[in-house]
Amino acid sequence: MNKRFLLPVLSTALLAPAFLAGQVYAEESTSTSEVTEVVSTAEAPVVAATPEVVTSPETPAEEPAPQKEEADTVILHTNDVHGRIVEEKGVIGDAKLATVIEKEREKSDQTTLVVDAGDAFQGLPISNSTKGEARAKILNEMGYDAMAVGNHEFDFGLDEVKKYKEILNFPLLSSNTYVNGARLFEAATIVDKNKDVEGDEFVVIGVTTPETATKTHPKNVKGVTFTEPIAEVNKVIEEIQAKALAEGKDYKHYVVLAHLGVDTTTPVEWRGSTLAEALSKNPLLKGKRVTVIDGHSHTVESTTYGDNVTYNQTGSYLHNVGKITYKSRQLLGNPSLIAAADAKKLEANPKIEKLVKDIKQKYDAENAIEVVSNSPVELNGDRENVRVRETNLGNVVADSLYQYGQTGFSHPTDIAVTNGGGLRETIAKDKPITKGNVIAVLPFGNTISQIQVTGQQVFDMFEKSLGSILQVDKAGKTVLDENGQPLLEPSGGFLQISGSKVYYDTNLAAGKRVLAIQVKNRATGLYEKLDLEKVYYLATNDFLAAGGDGYTMLGGAREEGPSMDAAFEDYLKTADLTQYEKVNPNSRTISVDSKTFKLPEEQDPAKPGKDSATDPAKPEKDQAIIPTQPGKNQGTTPANSRNDATKPGKTQETTPAKTEKDSATKTTPSGKNQGTTPAQTSTVKVDYKVADKFAKKTVVSEKLLPNTGSEQSIFMMLLGMILGATALWTSRKQEK
Repeated sequence: MNKRFLLPVLSTALLAPAFLAGQVYAEESTSTSEVTEVVSTAEAPVVAATPEVVTSPETPAEEPAPQKEEADTVILHTNDVHGRIVEEKGVIGDAKLATVIEKEREKSDQTTLVVDAGDAFQGLPISNSTKGEARAKILNEMGYDAMAVGNHEFDFGLDEVKKYKEILNFPLLSSNTYVNGARLFEAATIVDKNKDVEGDEFVVIGVTTPETATKTHPKNVKGVTFTEPIAEVNKVIEEIQAKALAEGKDYKHYVVLAHLGVDTTTPVEWRGSTLAEALSKNPLLKGKRVTVIDGHSHTVESTTYGDNVTYNQTGSYLHNVGKITYKSRQLLGNPSLIAAADAKKLEANPKIEKLVKDIKQKYDAENAIEVVSNSPVELNGDRENVRVRETNLGNVVADSLYQYGQTGFSHPTDIAVTNGGGLRETIAKDKPITKGNVIAVLPFGNTISQIQVTGQQVFDMFEKSLGSILQVDKAGKTVLDENGQPLLEPSGGFLQISGSKVYYDTNLAAGKRVLAIQVKNRATGLYEKLDLEKVYYLATNDFLAAGGDGYTMLGGAREEGPSMDAAFEDYLKTADLTQYEKVNPNSRTISVDSKTFKLPEEQDPAKPGKDSATDPAKPEKDQAIIPTQPGKNQGTTPANSRNDATKPGKTQETTPAKTEKDSATKTTPSGKNQGTTPAQTSTVKVDYKVADKFAKKTVVSEKLLPNTGSEQSIFMMLLGMILGATALWTSRKQEK
């Protein structure tokens, strides 16, 4: 070889690694940038798992073909109708409801789904008179597509709820209700409104509140278990998605019919709002329309979670019909309400109107018999009253149990109680009290029971009754009663009492509010301090006697009496109702301030007693006020989930949701307000093994080249430059 070319060749060889290393560095920088961008988005698992689809700058992506405009999707929904068959003031009634549904279905430019979120059959005597079967037939005529199972669907017994499945022409759904390890109802159904159109199907899933175990008579759910709502719904979604994938289908519409509610007395993990938030984070539902139709808490709600979950509830009693409209390619629905005032202008559906008329005529004939010719007072049964504090209606009903208990059992009754949730109607002033009015107040058909209890059990019972969290207004300020004391949140387990006085302070923590209890001495008529060791005879309804509403400190052997409405009717015929004129007398369940309270001396019930400094007997140990749900360790209970009234929205000892172990998850939560406001979160799960593998594809000939910027690389570059300069100088010299 000519010596003239030897030095240039050597210098070029020494400089080559520098140029190649620089190119590698540039490629490494680009690759790292791309991976960083991928893992910072919610699409990370998909992109990282399929890096081949990344489009290079030189090959622009093809423009998508214009999509055909799809028809609007409309979901009409109801919840907690509770037998409101007849149109009344503020109540739409079934005949007008049928018209609302008919008019929506007549619109050719939309697909219409009609669903209900439970508690449809029980409530008013007119519906109860047929155990809800007459209304079930009306719903068939209206053509509902699906319905969730509510807790009150069990009120007429397990055999009756099974009968609903036979009567109804549409599915009755509950994914989390089991008997002997098998689901009692269908978990889900696929509703296909147009067989000629692909992708317009609705996946409809049902779920029922686990509170049903204590929100219906225990005998009605004997052998029935209710699993965790969120876990069960996600399980059903996973099953449906797997089957759809196997069949080559893609369901775009998910509707969850929930009977969970958003009551602050409901454990957070059982609330409909918590379910909706969880569904917004379910990766299987990404890009799909998810609609949660809820019930149970009788609230009007409309909230969105994430970018694809719409949550709605219409209130109760057919005051409203819910309507959710989805426009073309829109993930979040546009909710609205059709109120009773709007429906009033409509013509009633003639077929449904006739069915309702026939039911009403039969019912009216059976219940028009007068019990009292004229009521001198209003006996108030408003939900927001009887579930919160002592009321005159509660006193009358409790007195009827107490009076029956003096002669109706082997031992005279010492104390009588009934739960406010069992009182369902107001008796009007200056009008006759009919048999129908009596049944309207006590629609559940409960019987009277007497059980033997200790003073300690009585004490625990009243702590449970007064264990609700406190009411707060929209500004977060504590709501006060007429005595200036914090007012409890409505609870169906609040007790109306007779034969006893309970002094309590709602400023104190749940479980420590009862200051004193006195029991009427039947012989003297005086009220004496409760003896924790003494045996007492308690008259109540069979629901509470069996441990309903969480009163598990009761239970045990009992004597049975007649139906409650029969005893109530007999008492009304002879009672002086003028003594019940004051709606909230604060004379039996007595709200006081513990800072100034002194226990009254033994009192004659007709004479206010003198104050005494005697302290009430206290139990030696704190009692478990709310029982733990079977098989579940809960940190939050309905009775103690918010003890600090100055901090609304705070839940104590809430059990955290479990996280997946084998994925890196980053969550940025914002404030969460008792399940009614969605927590805004950004959750990214990255498979770092896949991402790392993707990044390493850009590393070329790692063992053949020096590391960029290393000392070895710099030395070789300098040597190459010297040799190159020497070769150039030698070449010119030779030419000369």
